[in-house]
Amino acid sequence: MNQDVQLFTSTVIAVFLEASPFLLLGALLSSVFEVYLPSDRLEKFMPRGLLLGLLFGLSAGMLIPTCECGVVSIVRRLLKKGVPPHVAMTYMLSAPVINPLTIAATYIAFRGNMWMVLGRIGIVAACASCIGLALARTKPGLLMRGGETEPDLCDHGHRTGSPADVNHKPQAHLDVAHGCSCGCAVSKGSRLIQVFQHTASEFLDMGTYLILGALAVGLFRALLHQEWLAFFQDNVFLAIGMMMLLAFFLSICSQADAFVAASFVTFPVVAQLSFVTLGPMVDLKLVAMYGAVFRKRIALTLIVVPIILIYILSLLLGLVIR
Repeated sequence: MNQDVQLFTSTVIAVFLEASPFLLLGALLSSVFEVYLPSDRLEKFMPRGLLLGLLFGLSAGMLIPTCECGVVSIVRRLLKKGVPPHVAMTYMLSAPVINPLTIAATYIAFRGNMWMVLGRIGIVAACASCIGLALARTKPGLLMRGGETEPDLCDHGHRTGSPADVNHKPQAHLDVAHGCSCGCAVSKGSRLIQVFQHTASEFLDMGTYLILGALAVGLFRALLHQEWLAFFQDNVFLAIGMMMLLAFFLSICSQADAFVAASFVTFPVVAQLSFVTLGPMVDLKLVAMYGAVFRKRIALTLIVVPIILIYILSLLLGLVIR
């Protein structure tokens, strides 16, 4: 088999196998939120103030650790539940980094360098907070594709609302978990069964875009030649840009990317930092997922703003370190 084809095949399989457990975990958590946590109960846990909401979103990853492969599914479900955008979006962008597993991995990969750990947390927190603030006044439904312009559907394609609105089954059969009157929860048995059904649906839905992202990553790795990297490593402006480009195309899980970044020992430290901060927020598989879940304007914001902020903040840190 041709070496490039072999590299492409092995990369696609590796990315999918690496990411799919976390995607499955994210689908499972989002399904638990859907079935066991009604909207009115969820609202009781949400801080009222803007600042407290941002802090809650930034720290939620310590309680619900997940990587970028699964967090989009969780946040989509949270937004459907009416969670404020500044909380949900801040959590989505920060949780893959600000969680115990990723923090420990970063500390180990960089041999106990706390500046790398704190720098990674700080840049990610700054980017997530900026986007959270920018979207704070947007209604949750207007962030996602379809939003308020289409009728709400349950996962079985049934219109939600009261029986009088949808002319389905009587009030006794109203599906509490979905808010629809199709009676699908009643016919499908226990809440545990509903969780498994939601998980399967969510995993298959988002898994399609994970596969597309993995195919793009494999193509990039097959075409990448190591000697090209030598041209960029001695110039901090180019080095940061190149490491960010690698983070975008390599699409490595946030709980493993620190070890890859640390292997680029000839690149400046701030370039390595830009690698581990951009990847968990913007990479090929996330672009596919953002495009599938969010409106075009929101998806572009989630892609462009972190790229600009991380490049600027990395350059500023590079000047300070020098």
